[in-house]
Amino acid sequence: MTAPTILFIQNYATDPPHLVGRWLMEIGFNVEIIRAFDGESIPTELPGHVKGVIALGGAMGALDDHLHSWLAPERALLKKVVSEDVPVIGICLGAQLLGAALGGEIARLGENEIGLYEITQVAEDAIMSVGPTALTTQWHEDYVSVLPEGATLLAKSETCPTQIYRVGQLTYGLQFHPEADGSIVALWENKPDNAFQNFEKSGIDSTIAETVTARESDLELVWKPLIQKWGREVLARSIG
Repeated sequence: MTAPTILFIQNYATDPPHLVGRWLMEIGFNVEIIRAFDGESIPTELPGHVKGVIALGGAMGALDDHLHSWLAPERALLKKVVSEDVPVIGICLGAQLLGAALGGEIARLGENEIGLYEITQVAEDAIMSVGPTALTTQWHEDYVSVLPEGATLLAKSETCPTQIYRVGQLTYGLQFHPEADGSIVALWENKPDNAFQNFEKSGIDSTIAETVTARESDLELVWKPLIQKWGREVLARSIG
């Protein structure tokens, strides 16, 4: 019998499942990765052993179909699996793809979020409750500006009004990067995208990667339990 599996859709070479994949494997999941950025096809149906989907980040826009041919099929898959009540997490670009797939709107932030930012909880949730505030790793210039119909806003930051949203019971958009530690952020610094190139680093003495590395234990203390709590709910569904 095949173990319950989380399917990751990787949209960018330097944004793998990393910590989130590791945390979910620790509680009993297998992890499968579709490397869409490398030409692997997005399926139209999920195999039975896949119990949840996580769409990862990337430097492109969520509607850049003319540049990245897999984005439209990815949005179609996300829309389909949400309609079938399959749990989903969208991370950064993945949160924007999820939002767009479900009828939301995407816009450019007035000020990019690059580095460590605190987010503020605005509504309680059975899984993604972070307390009054929580530290996050951010790397984006776009966001979900209009939530899909029926979605619930759970957290925001001073810069970005949509940081966590929920659709249904177990589908979440996370505008930040719980999967990224300092080693991943170092890759982004070494291969900067538009968000980073437009970012003002004045006043920052250390690299962003070094700053994230110094706070890795604080970040993990918040996000590992919440990602694993989501995973345990997915496992409970698969057993039931």
